[in-house]
Amino acid sequence: MRSMLRSIAFMSVALCATAAFAADRAVVNVPFNFETHGIWFPAGEYDASLDMDKSVLTLRNIADPKEAIVWVVSPADEMAIEKPLQMKFDDLGGTHELRTVQLGSRITSRLDAPARRHDAGSLVALVSGQ
Repeated sequence: MRSMLRSIAFMSVALCATAAFAADRAVVNVPFNFETHGIWFPAGEYDASLDMDKSVLTLRNIADPKEAIVWVVSPADEMAIEKPLQMKFDDLGGTHELRTVQLGSRITSRLDAPARRHDAGSLVALVSGQ
C-alpha cells in the first residue's frame, strides 16, 4: 500500500512538472511577415520559450533557427489570455508591427513604443548563427 501511495505521489509530481514545462514553451503559426525594432521576420511557424528563470523569452523561426529574438519579460495575468501563447500586432497599412508577446504568466514590455531609455523590458539581443 505504501509503495502504491508513493507511485501515485510521484505520478502527480511528474504530471505537474509536465504541465509546468508546457507553459514555458509554445509554437505559433504567424501567417504574415512582421517587424519588431526594425528587424523583419517572415511568415511561418515560431517557437516561443522561456529560460529556466522565466525571465527571458526567445522567439525562434522553426524553419530558420538563426532567425530569433530575445526579450526580458515580466509577470502577467495568465488568465487574461485564452491560449498559452499570445502575440499582439499593430497593423500599420499592411505592415505588422509586433506589440507584445505573452507566454503563460510572462509578458514582454510594449515592443512598438518609442524607446526613451533602455529598460529591463527592451530588446535584449538578436540571436544568430546557432
